[in-house]
Amino acid sequence: MKTLTHIRWIAILGLALLIFTSAAVVFAQHRASSNTPADWPHFGYDGAFTACNALESTLAVTNVATLERKWGVGCDDGYFSVISRSPTIYDGKLYTSGAGSKLTAYHARTGQKLWQFGAGNAGWAPQPVVSADGIAFYMEGSYPTQLYAVNANTGSKLWEAPLAFDLGFNDTAQVTVDEAQGLVYLIEDPFAGGGKLYALSKQTGAVVWHLSKTTPGGTEFQGDYALLAGGKIYAPGDAPLSVYPFHGEHMLKVDTTTHNIETTYDRPVPENYYDIHEYTLCNDNLVVTFDYQYEPIKQLVAYNPISPTIAWQKPFSETTGTIACNPALNRIYVPTDPYLYALDATTGTEIWKYQGYGAIYNPSVANGVIYFLSDTNMYAIDEISHTQLLHYPLGYEAYETTQVAIANGMAYFSGNGGTCDLFALGLPGPKVYLPSVMR
Repeated sequence: MKTLTHIRWIAILGLALLIFTSAAVVFAQHRASSNTPADWPHFGYDGAFTACNALESTLAVTNVATLERKWGVGCDDGYFSVISRSPTIYDGKLYTSGAGSKLTAYHARTGQKLWQFGAGNAGWAPQPVVSADGIAFYMEGSYPTQLYAVNANTGSKLWEAPLAFDLGFNDTAQVTVDEAQGLVYLIEDPFAGGGKLYALSKQTGAVVWHLSKTTPGGTEFQGDYALLAGGKIYAPGDAPLSVYPFHGEHMLKVDTTTHNIETTYDRPVPENYYDIHEYTLCNDNLVVTFDYQYEPIKQLVAYNPISPTIAWQKPFSETTGTIACNPALNRIYVPTDPYLYALDATTGTEIWKYQGYGAIYNPSVANGVIYFLSDTNMYAIDEISHTQLLHYPLGYEAYETTQVAIANGMAYFSGNGGTCDLFALGLPGPKVYLPSVMR
């Protein structure tokens, strides 16, 4: 009898040890993943808007097919809400704003609501940007728009910019943070024209400098955001032309120290291509899409940033979102309807072409996997073989502004009013198998 009792106690102790060890492993994995620097600070990921998280090491070609829903926002509640762009991931927290909702912070792995800020936006939802030192920049209001700086840990207001901005219902607008200069850049692009480029103090919100068509050497700025690399700002601007249509958009390079426009990049030919839609930096390549509303053929144009001349240009029937870049491969990913093209960033040479079932929106890249929304799914494909690894149903049609954010072993994306307003997917957790204790 004593022998059976000893066996039972040994089995119980072994079971307890197994549970403790498994819990320790889960805690260690969670702690390691929540403390890694592989965050997603804003739509486009970095100042060059590459949409490439080179620090992600958990999600990979070998395991992305096993992603499952861990939590979500607005799941099965019957309300239609679109969260545009992508949420922001910083220091284990997720920040987002939806149409009709406030700026909200969640625990990135569990979905626990942490705090809310502001009154919310009625019909538009620009997404926040978080700086390296934990300041969340958030836009609220339409005419006018207010820019707020919020403590990313507590949700308390740090400052409100002294100027109100004319951004209307532009839910794709966002700030660019210049950590080196301690500045925040914002393009005010009013519907009636007269756009300005503002540089505000990151700590106080005061306007440090600005450029417009009324400032010396200035111009009328356009676009949703400013690219930033090597102490230079790249943004679209409207400039006079000597021929019809007499005005047209150029990409401009602005020095962040002198505030001078250093380069006005050439426009593609024929001259009627005048609207700049998307722009990104990929290593030593500035890649821009030009669109003329009455022509079915659009132009993808690339420059070496040190020269105003066009390095190469390529016609496309349609582009349907921002261009992603993997700097390690010197490769850009161009979304169209219904193809995703992989091109060499320096030459424009086609490497491969993936065919979808509809328009492909705003690809993002991490650890050998390309993510995008299209038709009614979120897709993940192999970056090298361009084979499909995963399709995850949204429950509704994808929206043209949305992008998948990848950070610390999780993938986050808008449900566009489908089953969830926002999906948070992660890998299956470790399972604990309890051995049978038999008498």
